[in-house]
Amino acid sequence: MAVYQRKWKDPATGEFKKTDTYYFEFVFAGQRIRECANTTRKSLAIEAEKRRKLELEQAIIGKPQGETGRGLRLRRVREVISEYLEAYPINHRPASVRFATYHLGTVKKLIGELMVSDLSEARIKKYIASRLETGVGGRLVNIELGELSRAIGKTWKVLWPNVRKLEERTDVGRALSPEEESKLLAAARAAKSPVILAFIEIALMTGMRSGEILGLTWDQIDFGKRMLTVGRSKTKAGSGREIPASLQLMAVLERHAAWYSKFVANPEPHLFLFPFQAKGCIYVPTKRMARIEAAWYSTLKAAGIQCRIHDLRHCAATKLAEAGVSEGTMKALMGQMSRAMIERYSHIRLAAKREAVEALTLAVSAEPTGFTESRMAARTTLM
Repeated sequence: MAVYQRKWKDPATGEFKKTDTYYFEFVFAGQRIRECANTTRKSLAIEAEKRRKLELEQAIIGKPQGETGRGLRLRRVREVISEYLEAYPINHRPASVRFATYHLGTVKKLIGELMVSDLSEARIKKYIASRLETGVGGRLVNIELGELSRAIGKTWKVLWPNVRKLEERTDVGRALSPEEESKLLAAARAAKSPVILAFIEIALMTGMRSGEILGLTWDQIDFGKRMLTVGRSKTKAGSGREIPASLQLMAVLERHAAWYSKFVANPEPHLFLFPFQAKGCIYVPTKRMARIEAAWYSTLKAAGIQCRIHDLRHCAATKLAEAGVSEGTMKALMGQMSRAMIERYSHIRLAAKREAVEALTLAVSAEPTGFTESRMAARTTLM
């Protein structure tokens, strides 16, 4: 057991000084516990250390029961997550592994140093509040805590029975306005990420899902036939579909290929368009980029707008509907669409048609041509 004040180096004088606040450190059940006592009085720091040790003792003799439960309760969150992810690929698909790794990576970064026994309902509510303050949605927070509960080995309801899941958006999304689209593209051009612009442009010009774009390999791009073939998709109907590429999209792909050749590798057929970036900015083209959310949120912040990555797909669908593209053609281009999406874009298509026929008005003549209620009544009387 030890209570102490940390030392720090004064950059002005180069001298080492002690902090006013006390810390305590001890070893419990094979784990070294180092925490701040949040007090400037040594006597109170000693009491804080005793209380912390008592909490851990109560955890080890309380629930959950059994050696496995005891060991889990006295381990740090980051250790539990690391072991969970190490075994996860054994019986899960690569896409599921990437999903769990990304979301648990966020949890590990934010609360990884906490003991599992510290994950009380009050602490989880604090985590939720801090995440919402950053602007993320309820669905993302639910996913993170859901993955954490699975890593611990208990359901959300068992771990935090009085913490309700957040409400999630049920709408099908929205399309960006022309002004928002311009701001987003301008921010992407100025972004530090070298791939976010190409990602956004491909999404807007194809309506592909995020996972479909990140999973593209160079053999799925036919520059001669100007054709893009989607690989494994979220749905069976979406996998393998072919999307004709516009001249503008081909220009984007050629620009991306030039960057790829210079900074990544020669665009061989089996390599990913969006390669995984390891530590030290080293690209691994044989492995696809796991997530693009970090670059996406940074670009959104610079653009000063709020939308989801999936809204880029809705933006493409809206443009197709406004152009009068049939439902069958939209499905062929975008893959499986939910009934809510189909109904929404049917309304958009009808609204576009109504706006178009307004241009078909006749020149004003002496004889009124309006379809009035009085003329309708006269016709009814004659009949």
